[in-house]
Amino acid sequence: MGPCEDLGKTLDELAALDAASLPSWAVDHLASCLTCTHALMRARLARGLLATANEGPEPPADFARRVLAALPASRPARVADQEFWRLSWRLVPAFAATAALLLILFQFEGGVGSVSVGLAPELTPGVAPEEGLSASERLVLGGAPPDLDQVLAAVMEGDGR
Repeated sequence: MGPCEDLGKTLDELAALDAASLPSWAVDHLASCLTCTHALMRARLARGLLATANEGPEPPADFARRVLAALPASRPARVADQEFWRLSWRLVPAFAATAALLLILFQFEGGVGSVSVGLAPELTPGVAPEEGLSASERLVLGGAPPDLDQVLAAVMEGDGR
């Protein structure tokens, strides 16, 4: 490991020291390596900027007391919100079971061919005119469950007409 790597590992510690306090190996290396010299200068500049950033106005003497006095007033609302969400999470399984039950009941309510959503006005549920329909449309719109031979014939037709 070379002097550049050694200096890079200890750059933060070296940036805290003044020029007279630097170790002799660091002084020798900084005299010959411009890259490490610039890195040390940037580290010292960043350290100085951070030190000045922490300097600021002091909070008022009663600041902590006022903040702590304001906290209990807002606490009951947080507890109420927590109770609401805790209660709602308990209801999630009940809502899921209800949705599943409604889905099952809706599917088996009228039997095959009773759903009229998306059908043209001239098509009535359970009664499908044969002319102009493909074999797959006849299978879907037909009132009785399809026969296996009808399904195979519809698949083998290709374009469905």
